[in-house]
Amino acid sequence: MEDYHPRTYGEAFADVYDEWYADVTDTEACVTAVARLSGGGPVLEMGAGTGRLALPLAAAGADVWALDASRAMLAALAAKPGGERVVAMLGDMARPPLRPGAGFAVVLCAFNSLFNLPDAAEQRLCLQAAATLLAPAGLLIVETSLPGAGHEPGEATGIATEAGDFQVDSVDVRAVESDRVVLSAWQHDPVNQNIRGQMIDIGAGGIRLRPWRLHYRTAAQLDAAARDAGLELVERWADWGGGTFDPILSTEQIAVYRPRR
Repeated sequence: MEDYHPRTYGEAFADVYDEWYADVTDTEACVTAVARLSGGGPVLEMGAGTGRLALPLAAAGADVWALDASRAMLAALAAKPGGERVVAMLGDMARPPLRPGAGFAVVLCAFNSLFNLPDAAEQRLCLQAAATLLAPAGLLIVETSLPGAGHEPGEATGIATEAGDFQVDSVDVRAVESDRVVLSAWQHDPVNQNIRGQMIDIGAGGIRLRPWRLHYRTAAQLDAAARDAGLELVERWADWGGGTFDPILSTEQIAVYRPRR
């Protein structure tokens, strides 16, 4: 996928994102937690997509800014009820079009948005940018799945689970309908912590390829990258309800960071 760019995922999935991935985050619990932690201050969501979190946050009264690299994703957000309440920005998460010192109370990177950046260097740039955009008492919240977690390998937002120290190739059937078949083909390289795949959407009108890829990190690796960006861990939850994180059993994490003091 040499021609894969920050906007590629959004352009490929914008028309099906709400149908396929609406439930990857506990929206109600997320909105409650982010609203509480923001204390009424402005919230920036990086990789906001079609607004599945930005719009409920705005409806709850938050001042929400939504950044995404995909025009199609942002168009879908703007077309929804309440879209006018969100400040939408086109841009790369690693290089947000905002000046340092913007003073956000919360910068949010929801489910695996950070991992959609292609490598550790780009993810580090994103964390560094987020740190400069926070208010002095602001918080960066990063939600990710975890290596070895029990997510379906073919999910564009999940992490493959059945690989050892070798590359795994697989094709899974995602949907079979009267006039449509959706297949998920993926490759997992656990040595380099990369997963790349295609959703192959076959219908009466032809075949649509929807590429995706992830460069995932362990919790310890994410913490180290955050430290390099001038951030420190405040707390880590197993879910948006604040559940206790178990480094062995937890299938996802919500990590909360603040500027290092």
